[in-house]
This record gives sequence, structure tokens and C-alpha cells, in this order.
Amino acid sequence: MKLVVTWILALLLASALATLMLYDNGIVSMAWGEWIIETSLSFFVAAVVVFFISAYVLIRLLFILWNLPKFWRNHRQIRRISKAQDAMTEGMIALEYGEWHKAEKALIRSARQSETGLVNYLSAAKMAQNQGADKRRDRYLQQARDAYPEEYMLIGLVEARLLLEKAPWEALALLQALHEQEPKHQTVLQEYAQVLIQLHQWGELESLMPEIKRSKAYVREELWSLQRKLWAGKLSVTNDIDELDALWHQLSSKEQLEPEILSEYIEQRIGFSEEVGLEKLIEKALSKQWDNRLVYQYGRISLGPAFDRLKKAEKWLKSQPDNAILLLTLGRLACCSQMWAMGKSYLKQSLKIEPQIETFHALARCYEAEGQESQAALVYKEAIEQLQEKNQVLTYKEDTEKRD
Repeated sequence: MKLVVTWILALLLASALATLMLYDNGIVSMAWGEWIIETSLSFFVAAVVVFFISAYVLIRLLFILWNLPKFWRNHRQIRRISKAQDAMTEGMIALEYGEWHKAEKALIRSARQSETGLVNYLSAAKMAQNQGADKRRDRYLQQARDAYPEEYMLIGLVEARLLLEKAPWEALALLQALHEQEPKHQTVLQEYAQVLIQLHQWGELESLMPEIKRSKAYVREELWSLQRKLWAGKLSVTNDIDELDALWHQLSSKEQLEPEILSEYIEQRIGFSEEVGLEKLIEKALSKQWDNRLVYQYGRISLGPAFDRLKKAEKWLKSQPDNAILLLTLGRLACCSQMWAMGKSYLKQSLKIEPQIETFHALARCYEAEGQESQAALVYKEAIEQLQEKNQVLTYKEDTEKRD
């Protein structure tokens, strides 16, 4: 549109000049020393217009020539960026197909020219990790640090995540260093806490909790979940009953009834052969919130008459009729009460829903207690077959993952 308007104006100007030249509208006289130049007014006007147009064109041409090197550099830069983007796209597509080596090569090839070079380096490091090439992974991470020193925090977090699989203690040391540099960094705090949980460093996690609360790195529910894991973890590493009970009494009644915390406490009490009061604790907790681990532990308590616990547990069947763990617990309690037929029935129902080696073992022991040694042997044989099948499935999965 702009070009059309320009041409129309040019035509109008040319028409006006042509019309002006048809009339005798005066003479222009210019004197310069002894020289005198005379011409018609219309020719003079036309000459001035041509002069200015020529001057404009010449100046524009000089400007273009002056900026030609810059234009050429920009053009080459655009081409390099375009190639880098194409290479990155190729790498990301290869990544989705699981072609780690191809993805790595494409990403690192375009890292220097790409506007997202940091992403290229970090993604290439992940691809190298997937191939078990730790040296290449470390080299890409170092190249990222050299090229983007201001992004040390992000690079450190990515490195910690990559190290976590094979070298969790190195990942922990790196996160500790990052935390010292940026104590209020929320992502660092979150990942630092998760690694401490993974490595069962409960004392260090407890020391970190005040900073986590102040930083608001976790929302309320996440913080409560973290607190539960901390208490459960501390209970799990107590060395004797006195230490266990001392820690238990530090908890509020609400915390004591949390299944994650209570189940760890009960596990330790059973391990220390101190089962007094555990039955009531489990029943109280289950009346508020169902938890399979507590139900499982209910069947492992040996103190007191099993028949009473059996009658209590049978009431839970109304709301959990197809719960394999509850049926295992009922089977155990029935066998402990010498109600062999009932116990075997519950255990067989549990095996139909979810065949587990422990359930087979409980059923075999029930047959043995009843004196049916041959039936117990058949159950043990079936358990071994189940175990072999599971091992074959696990081996197949591992081989498939390696091929991928």
C-alpha cells in the first residue's frame, strides 16, 4: 500500500512538472563571477528535483554500503541461530524417541550458537547420564558453568539430581554447598530435605526444619508430610525401648495417631518385644483412618489372646471385603486361635486377590500346625514357583530397560 501511494505521488509530481514546462513562466538567471547562466523556471525546478532525488539515492546507497558488513554479520548470526534451533529440535525429538546418543550429539552441536545454550548443555548432560557416560556428563556440566557462570545455582541443582542416582552422598554434599551459598533458596531447601530423607539423615533434617518453615518452601500439607517423615525416621533408628518411649512422649496425641508415625513406633516396639498397649493403639488409629500397614502389624502382635483380635478385625471386613492384607491378618489370627479351617479360608482368599510369598508362608505354617505336612509342602512349592515367576519378570524388565 505504501509503495502504491509513493508511485501515485511521483506521477502527480511528474505531471505537475510537465504541465509547468508547457508554459512560459519566467527565466532564472544565476551569476558566478564572469559566468552568467540563464534557464527557464520550469527547467530549473525540474533540475532541483532531480538533484535532490539523485542525492537521496546516493546517500542511501552509501548508507547501505557502510552497513553491509554489519548486515552480513547479522545475516550469518541469524543463520547460525536458525541452524542451532533446528539442531535443538532434532535433539528433543530424538530424546522423545529415547535415542540418547543422537539427542546428545544434536544438543551439544548447537549449544554454542543457540540462544538456549544452557538448556542444550544440561539436556546433553542428562543424555550422557542415561548412557552411563559420566565423564561426558561432567564435561557438559563444566562447559555450562564456563559459558553461564551466573546460572551456577541451576547448574548445581541439575548436577545434584543427576548424581543422586549413583552417588547420593556426593549429591548431598553439593546441595549442602548450594544451601550455604543461598540459604533461603526454596528449591535447594526442598531437594536438600528430600536427599536427607533418602539417606536417613534425620538429625540433619531436624536441624534444617526451622529454615524450611521460615522459607515457606513447602505448603502446609507438604510441610506436615515432611514432619511426619522426620518423626517416623527418628523413631526407626532408636536403639532401645527407653530411647523409643522418650521420643514417643515428645509427640502430641494427634501426631501419635498418624499412621506413618504410629506404624514405625509399633514396628520398633515389636522388635524390642514390648507389645503392651499396641493392640489398643492400632484399633484407635484405625477407627480414625484406615492404614494397611497398621492392619498388617495387628496380625503380628503375639501378646494376648489372638481370638479377641480376630473378632475385632472381622468387623473391618464390612468396609474392606477385598483387602488382601486384612485377609492375611485374619488368617494369621484364626490360625493362632487354632481355627484352622477359617484361617486357611482367609489366607486362600488373600492369595486370590494378591499372591504374596508371606501369605503362602502363613498358609503353609497353618497346615503344619494342623499336622498336614504334605499340604504344607505343596504350598511351599507353589510359593517357590511364584517367586521364580517374579524373578523372571524382574529380569525381563531390567533387560528391557537396558535395551531402551
